[in-house]
Amino acid sequence: MKSLLVYKTYVLSIAVGCFLVSTMYHQSFKKCSNRENGIILKIDTKKASEIKMRISRIFNHIDQRIPKVTLIDKDSATSATNSKVFIKTPQNRYCVGDQLTVQVDVYDHLGKRKSYGGDYLRARISNPDMRAGSSGRIEDLNNGTYHIHFTLFWEGKVVVTVFLMHPSEVVSALWKSRNSWYGQVDYVGKFTSKDKEIVTKCGFAFDKKEELCEYADHEDDEYFYCVKPKNFSCGSLTELKSTKTYASQLSKLENSLFTRSNVRVEIPVNISAIDVVLCNGLSSEKKEHCKTGMGLEYPSGHVMEEIWYPKGCTMKTYHSMEELNACMKGKFIYMFGDSTTLQWMKYFEKNLKTLKLLNIYESGWAQKHLGVDIARNIYVQWKRHGRPFVTLDFASVREERSIPREIDIIGGSPYTVIAFTIGVHFRLFPVHHYIRRLLNIRRAIERLLIRSPQTKVIIKTENTSEMVNEFEGMSDFYGYIHYFIMEIIFKDLNVGFVNGWDMTTAFNLNQRHPPEPYIRNEVNMLMTYICT
Repeated sequence: MKSLLVYKTYVLSIAVGCFLVSTMYHQSFKKCSNRENGIILKIDTKKASEIKMRISRIFNHIDQRIPKVTLIDKDSATSATNSKVFIKTPQNRYCVGDQLTVQVDVYDHLGKRKSYGGDYLRARISNPDMRAGSSGRIEDLNNGTYHIHFTLFWEGKVVVTVFLMHPSEVVSALWKSRNSWYGQVDYVGKFTSKDKEIVTKCGFAFDKKEELCEYADHEDDEYFYCVKPKNFSCGSLTELKSTKTYASQLSKLENSLFTRSNVRVEIPVNISAIDVVLCNGLSSEKKEHCKTGMGLEYPSGHVMEEIWYPKGCTMKTYHSMEELNACMKGKFIYMFGDSTTLQWMKYFEKNLKTLKLLNIYESGWAQKHLGVDIARNIYVQWKRHGRPFVTLDFASVREERSIPREIDIIGGSPYTVIAFTIGVHFRLFPVHHYIRRLLNIRRAIERLLIRSPQTKVIIKTENTSEMVNEFEGMSDFYGYIHYFIMEIIFKDLNVGFVNGWDMTTAFNLNQRHPPEPYIRNEVNMLMTYICT
């Protein structure tokens, strides 16, 4: 199908056998047959080509990190039990603020030293008595050795823990599976016309030679399709339903490494508890409050007694309704994302007693939430981030927009806040979808900050999860890759980060939906950015 010209105002363009309707939000739908339709309007494809080139560069950068190995037998896979963890350069004294480098040498199940990297590891330091914890940054030397870099944040005991989440052989299989098909999710669309409705198959890719409705965002080079039902227009699509198929492309041998005993296995640590002391009066060091533009770093802080302490700045704490109201007074807060930012919205709904919720006349867990406080001029909303989004039931698409399009229709002001997360629902699809969406979000943020540089933009990274099932489609390995992609794409933007990936690791929660004491810390980080 040749490209179609999409204007940024309402326009109707007619070609032979094909029509296009586009909106001021750059989105369009068109009806086309499965054959060429003769001469149609063309556009300059330079912008789409640039997006594809950037996607390719980022994909190749990530792809180089992934081992290209085939699992021959279980014995050749990395063994947590046989691997070794030790301090790279032991010291006589450790001070608060020092760096601690731990080395990991990995071996297979036969005790043979591995000669390549790519294992998915997770590491943290902790002090159970102080309820303290922090993550470690992992450096893969690509030869079976890893260096894990910790910052010693607190005075007292420090215990090192390292987990083998997946061996490199599984990582290779997961990466290949994810990027080779669309079989993890089935989409169906509901079309309605007066008192009639019909359901047809939808998705991001079709092999069938059928008449299709194409739902296109030409500006961002994003496309979605549904089989066109007879006697219904493409514009009559009102709801989408998405369900997981639990299908697999992995071999029986590869799947055998996803038993619970082979996932998130602790590697024996040959390190005694480390005593950290306070040197040079560092406890009196004062830090500025966290603000946008500080960048994304790992580790970004530590937890102690269920309170998060950022590394390079200070987080404010908002413990009462009065403090929250004072911070949010006059603010318009637009939140987009998945169920983890919905937890923020529910936190506001629970703790801001004067926030009145409006009935949006939608149903299902992913429906839009909208709250207002007229007296304090507060507006708070949450919307899902747009497809791909797995709802498991029908959800309205009448007002569905991607995050870039949502940002484009927000004017921005010193009182405007945009906060979002995106990632978990993309794990079930080839990674180029995620890269493209983040690139398009970045471009939308750049446009926003040109027209309204005082608008605050806050980005939340994904949470770690339980890692007990659905490994081929939902493994945290994909979130680990997403973190790298987010780090690349949003580098040097004047935005703030709520680093859920780092924080949930430090808290050692292993829950995609953490409890309220943890959510309070994420909200406090959000409020610190908003109100400083």
